[in-house]
Amino acid sequence: MDVARMLATMALELEQDGTPEAMLDRVSHYARLTLDADDAGIMRIRSRSQVETPAATTPRVDDAHQLQVKFDEGPCLDAIKGRATYLTDNVETDPRWPQWGPAAAAIGIHSAIGVRLATRDRGYGSLNIYANRPSAFTDADAEVAELLAAHATAAFAAADRAEGLTTALESRTTIGQAQGILMQKFDIDSDAAFQFLKRISQHENQRLIDVAEAIVVQRDSNARPRSD
Repeated sequence: MDVARMLATMALELEQDGTPEAMLDRVSHYARLTLDADDAGIMRIRSRSQVETPAATTPRVDDAHQLQVKFDEGPCLDAIKGRATYLTDNVETDPRWPQWGPAAAAIGIHSAIGVRLATRDRGYGSLNIYANRPSAFTDADAEVAELLAAHATAAFAAADRAEGLTTALESRTTIGQAQGILMQKFDIDSDAAFQFLKRISQHENQRLIDVAEAIVVQRDSNARPRSD
């Protein structure tokens, strides 16, 4: 298998994916295909007792992830917490995960790779690749998995940027509405209205957006017709 050509093809296809979710699905698919694995997927930690599987080639991937939460051990969790790549040739006898390993073997998993997904500033989760046979992966396969993980990390980063832009636009809209209310109520210009918002924010030790939302909500509440 020409791994370099396959990765190049994947990169071109990722450019055409419309959402980060589609990108994560594609990376998982290519991880399984490129490494001749049986399953692959993404783990994302929400809390110590809750993880998500936003992309997976089969439901068994999430089963393997949930078992790691249950036992608080496993290569995927270690990849996230240990900031490294973890490779195991036989999960059932690997002393690093004495509880998760036999449980994973019971659902047919015998080899695994866990790769951390992270930028320099933020960790997102891990890319996890599973095989039904022991000794399925080599150190070279782990290096390929790290290249694939870089693409999954880019998908998470893109999602964060999109969410941040949406939040910024919503905040700007709300602040603008609050300025308009103050301009009309006190017959002042936009600069004076903004300074008014800032003074309230500083005096009340609240975020500017929270002050603006309170003004907009109060206006909307007063505008509603009262029922007798």
